[in-house]
Amino acid sequence: MTSILLFIGLCVGVVALAIARHYYSKKSAKRRSYQGLEGSKQLIELIKLTQQHRGMHSGLLNGQTEFSSKLDSLKADISHRYNTLLRLEETLNYPKQLSCQFQYIQWQKLIRDSALSSAQSFQIHSRLIARLLDGLWDMSDEFALTSSQDDTVRALAEQYIKTLPNIAEALGQIRALSVQVAAKHTLSSDKKLQLLFTLGKVDAHIDHLDQSHALQDKQKIRDFVEQIRKKTDSKELVNSQPETLFKDATLIIDGVFALICTGVDTLQKKIHLS
Repeated sequence: MTSILLFIGLCVGVVALAIARHYYSKKSAKRRSYQGLEGSKQLIELIKLTQQHRGMHSGLLNGQTEFSSKLDSLKADISHRYNTLLRLEETLNYPKQLSCQFQYIQWQKLIRDSALSSAQSFQIHSRLIARLLDGLWDMSDEFALTSSQDDTVRALAEQYIKTLPNIAEALGQIRALSVQVAAKHTLSSDKKLQLLFTLGKVDAHIDHLDQSHALQDKQKIRDFVEQIRKKTDSKELVNSQPETLFKDATLIIDGVFALICTGVDTLQKKIHLS
């Protein structure tokens, strides 16, 4: 009888231990995902601001001096975001491969280089943003968003950590290139090809958005893309006002980032409830 009771007690203990381990593992994974999302939010804002800096810097290097004072404010904001993100990485013990230290060093080199051409500025900014986008995706992978057992969490991460940020970056490149063309009053064949190629990338990314996104949001992006495409084909872009182009593009891009922020909040709520 005693042996039977001991056996039953052992079985109950093993089951209880398994349940406790499952609960702890789930709680730990949820906490880790939250930590990843905190870093993701900072990265998303950093990408947005760096894209704005690229567009304004393009204008300034092509003679649009009105962008100068705004660039000073942006520089300070971007540097502050980097410092906030680096502190967060240290506080939450992010893996070294996720650190933005290298990107921060590249950013400092960029703003100290006073001999850049507009083409060089565009290339350096775009490479930096590409690294930040890769870091955003790596972070979502490291913190169990893209590898979540929950299908909804994985789908949300795909939309709001990858597809929409890629759309925002393509639009950001279009903004910078358009401002360059309008500021110089020249549309070279290679610049036209680059613009049309990037406009096509936006169309392709939009096709990857799921049906949860409002048709109105998609249509705003498509209308903007079509407007720039027509201006590029007709060379009307050459005679456009750089500051107006920047403002119009920024309105669309800010709308995309608003969708991203809303999506990340939805992702957090989903993780909390899972």
